[in-house]
Amino acid sequence: MKERINRQVAKIQFSGIRSFSQEVASVEGIISMTIGEPEFSTDQSIKDAAIEALTNDFTHYPPSVGFADLRTKILSFEKEKHGLDYRIDEVLITNGATSGLAAVFMALLNPGDEVVIPEPMYVAYAPMIAYCQAVLVPLDTTADLYQIDEAKLRACVSEKTKILVLTSPNNPTGCVYDQKSIDIIATVAKEFGFFVVSDDVYNQLVYVDPLPTITDVKELRDQIVICQSLSKPYAMTGWRIGYVLAEASVLKEIAKIHQYLVTGISSISQKAAIVALDTDASKVREIYRHRRDIAMEVFAEMGLPCVKPEGAFYLFPDISEFRMDSLTFCRKAAYEYKVALVPGIYFGPSADRNIRISYACKEEDLIEGLRRLHRMIDDLRNAS
Repeated sequence: MKERINRQVAKIQFSGIRSFSQEVASVEGIISMTIGEPEFSTDQSIKDAAIEALTNDFTHYPPSVGFADLRTKILSFEKEKHGLDYRIDEVLITNGATSGLAAVFMALLNPGDEVVIPEPMYVAYAPMIAYCQAVLVPLDTTADLYQIDEAKLRACVSEKTKILVLTSPNNPTGCVYDQKSIDIIATVAKEFGFFVVSDDVYNQLVYVDPLPTITDVKELRDQIVICQSLSKPYAMTGWRIGYVLAEASVLKEIAKIHQYLVTGISSISQKAAIVALDTDASKVREIYRHRRDIAMEVFAEMGLPCVKPEGAFYLFPDISEFRMDSLTFCRKAAYEYKVALVPGIYFGPSADRNIRISYACKEEDLIEGLRRLHRMIDDLRNAS
């Protein structure tokens, strides 16, 4: 009998984050700070738009690229918020950012192409790249406070480099690439001509102003692909709505494969998204900033090193002092101290000295979870 399963799929593992979260969820009384999902409910005005669409029987097949009114709204939103100039044939509505990223990789990558990604990195990139039979080239940023070192970047780039993926603010570190890092990436991208895929899902949850961004480099417009999602700033994780922006000839190819991946995106979610883009995310951002500050104060008290995040809702403290791998540390935290954290190893080998904490949970859970972590740290130090 021929092989029953595609070889590339057989190599792929289920998400370590979700698997670990499910593993420890059965621990009685555990506080979870694992999944990056806002605790807040979707704003009522957004839900009302969906209810109106349902009432008006707006329930038929959508265009594969998305409805024109939403695409037009995205163009005006990106122009106003980020100064970006795109046309309607340069925007594609996607199932969150994830289906957009998958379509981008499938449309651009050939077997043997190389993709450079700063590490620590979001867990979904590697499996997608592997499925395309491309080569992931990690750029270790741990020794550079998660910024880009030009010599290290150049050591990762070759004539086979097709894409560099940039996530700022970053998941899992919460760090924002500074202007120097952006300038380095722009210089090398111009020289080698590779695409820069800018994963912008957290760029409305930023605590610095202005936010340095590769999209400001207008000479790179034809090499930049933007993947965006409404999940994080608008608490719309379950609505599965996002979009891709790219130069028209590139977007056309991405839209081809995306059509066959998903056919089209929920008509109800698209109507809701139009209203969402008029919703102010600044209040939520300030709540997250406050929680970030609470956590950093606790880290200072317990003497746990952590690069201060400037966006998103993640903390990535260093646990190397305790001489145990991140999975062992997190299992101990879950089963003995009843606090669920994410092992850093899921974000790349260089991150095995870290754990990820999401402060998208309720504030009282964050405070209690940090209290339990503090007790664990004290116990580990006393034992040693």
